[in-house]
Amino acid sequence: MSEQMPRFDALAVGDRATTTRCFSATDMAQWCDMMSLDQAPAQVPEPLVAALFSYLLGEQLPGHGTNYLKQDMQFEDMGRIGETLTVEVRISRLRRDKALVDLDTTCTGSDGRTICAGRALVLFAC
Repeated sequence: MSEQMPRFDALAVGDRATTTRCFSATDMAQWCDMMSLDQAPAQVPEPLVAALFSYLLGEQLPGHGTNYLKQDMQFEDMGRIGETLTVEVRISRLRRDKALVDLDTTCTGSDGRTICAGRALVLFAC
């Protein structure tokens, strides 16, 4: 791929982005309403953790126009309601010829325990 891709070329292996989020009991009640569930979960549902990765990839790294191709997450623990979760994505490989970005993904609880870890593959929008 010989076209000009200055935004892609500005990326580097090791670049990272992080965000934090605390899901409250009110958040869980709203989520249950949207999901048509009768009872709020006792812990943060896995799809809400996955959404935090989506946010980082689409808004911060690589950013707007990113298209998800794959995501793999292994959950080791569950986030607690009211706990601050820290989510991080880190570029592990860049494939300029196909405009692909591989990233390692992690989510940790407020005490540092691993909630989940995995990988994401995205197509970079030039």
